[in-house]
Amino acid sequence: MLVIGGTNILGDRVQAARAGARGFLPHSLAPDRLAAALTAALDRRQRGVARLLAVDDDPAILAALHAIFTDDALRLTTLAEPLRFWDVLERTRPDLVLLDVDMPDVTGIELCRLVRGDDRWAGLPVLVLTAAADPHTVQEVFSAGADDYVTKPMGGAELRTRVRNRLDRVRLYQALAETDPLTGLTNRRKFEHEMERLEATARQTHLPLTFALLDLDRFKGVNDRYGHAVGDRVLQRLAAVLSASFRADDVIARWGGEEIALGMYGMTRDDGVARVADALAAFRQERLRAGDSPPFRVTFTAGVAEYGVDGRGLHEVYRAADHALYQAKALTGDRVLPAGWQPTVADRQRMPDVVVIDDDPILADLLTHALETRGYRVVCLGDGREALRRLTGPDRMRARLILLDVDLPEVNGFDVLRQLRRDGVLATSKVIVLTVRSTEPEVLEALEQGAADHIAKPFSVPVLLQRVRRAIAS
Repeated sequence: MLVIGGTNILGDRVQAARAGARGFLPHSLAPDRLAAALTAALDRRQRGVARLLAVDDDPAILAALHAIFTDDALRLTTLAEPLRFWDVLERTRPDLVLLDVDMPDVTGIELCRLVRGDDRWAGLPVLVLTAAADPHTVQEVFSAGADDYVTKPMGGAELRTRVRNRLDRVRLYQALAETDPLTGLTNRRKFEHEMERLEATARQTHLPLTFALLDLDRFKGVNDRYGHAVGDRVLQRLAAVLSASFRADDVIARWGGEEIALGMYGMTRDDGVARVADALAAFRQERLRAGDSPPFRVTFTAGVAEYGVDGRGLHEVYRAADHALYQAKALTGDRVLPAGWQPTVADRQRMPDVVVIDDDPILADLLTHALETRGYRVVCLGDGREALRRLTGPDRMRARLILLDVDLPEVNGFDVLRQLRRDGVLATSKVIVLTVRSTEPEVLEALEQGAADHIAKPFSVPVLLQRVRRAIAS
């Protein structure tokens, strides 16, 4: 329960606490701050299972600890051999450790010092169990870096309360240390740590790992025109769209300023480009407001690089993605480019990824924008005669994929397809036929003449893009 009060004086807070409230929120709190407080309260209620590791050479104590921590939200691992502590610590990666003081071979105080001496575990909460509560022992316990101590025999309710309180405080401190306060995303330091972990996992599993760097387009203009408060809301909205667009296994962080970093485990560079481009399409639909001004839209630009393909570590893949981002910005932004993309006009004209042959300029523009957003080099041709001139002969344009409309002026699409087949173009270029008449004879005609696929108009752009990706990758 949270209490919303008209004032913020101590007496009101005390009364709320006595009534059992977990928080006090003044009426003057801004709506976004109120929403953040409610979300934080729900997160605390819905927190995941906490892992505990208890080390004690007395089996009776370990059995008692199992009886005390029977809660589904607490998962206890016990260890009776203190010399195996470090191996079990690395394997279980606990959220809190319980250490007995008096053990053979190595004491709990010595183990505590070992934990505090390792940067990876320096922040791990440590509670010490001891039968001696004399001042000298207590001083040794805290000098070793322990967070708290409990005397034996311990009461179950007291120990559970101490453990839960310590876990709550640690989670709060971790959230503050690892989360960007404006967007709620992971901060850069935590992101770098997570990417190191994912990189090690990718090497073990032989699965790809991809990094993306996003930057809002013309963001300074938003701040200058509407103010920094509106700019902050734009960043928050982008964070929300990205969080909804990516999986729980992906890592999303505010890299700095208006830049966002993404880590995508199990995705190749091309898959990453497609996923980020889908997020860009979703963000384009957002209508943002600033006071009484008309709604406005903001886009972003991104570069995508793959570990092992574009670089070996985070520093190298960051540089590759940042270079692709710079190239995309030079093309007016609002697009996603893979690392290694070559933007030269000559290369685009001689070896495009996709040639769109369609006499409908609106559809051609729509397809061009959707494809170029995903880093494909696109050339549009408006009629069948021009298509044959550009795609056949010794100096022909060599496309990876051709999107061919059937109903074309001058020379219809099926005649173009037949000629491309006779000239051997289909040996190096795949063709997807587009038509408003999706009858069985027409589909069979397209496939018999060598088309790789057939799509009926009107079509879904995401479905078409998925088929484009599949055709180019095959």
